Order: sequence, then C-alpha cells, then structure tokens
Amino acid sequence: MNMRRTLKILLLVAVMTQAGCGTTRIEATETEKVLCRNWGESLPTRSHSDTKQTQAEISEAYRDFANACPAFSYLVPQ
Repeated sequence: MNMRRTLKILLLVAVMTQAGCGTTRIEATETEKVLCRNWGESLPTRSHSDTKQTQAEISEAYRDFANACPAFSYLVPQ
C-alpha cells in the first residue's frame, strides 16, 4: 500500500504541475502515462468478503484514480 500511496502522490504532483488556468488541453507526458498505467494495474479488486471499511477504501482508490487518470478509466476493475 505504501508504494501505491507514493505513486498516487507523484502522479497528483505531476498532474498539478501540468494544470493551468488556460483552456488548452495539455497531453500527458510519457512519464504520466506510465504512472497512470502502473497505478491502474495495481488497483485492488473487490470481493464479496470485503468489510465495509475495505469497500470504502477501494471505492476511494477508484475515485482518486479516475480523477487523476481519466484516460485510463478502463483499468478500474469492474
């Protein structure tokens, strides 16, 4: 989980540095694409035996990922 949190922080910093006040869309760098792909592939999957706490944490992880990496939403487990 520590590695995921580190990747999440690095990705959010990268996204924030790319965000501007202008209306022009900035394409993700190759580094950002790799970070999103790695993060998305490491997202936890759901199980029927998950506790309410685990369900909430997994949902939060999915939301954080979707907000930071919208082009990679296909990596969110169904």
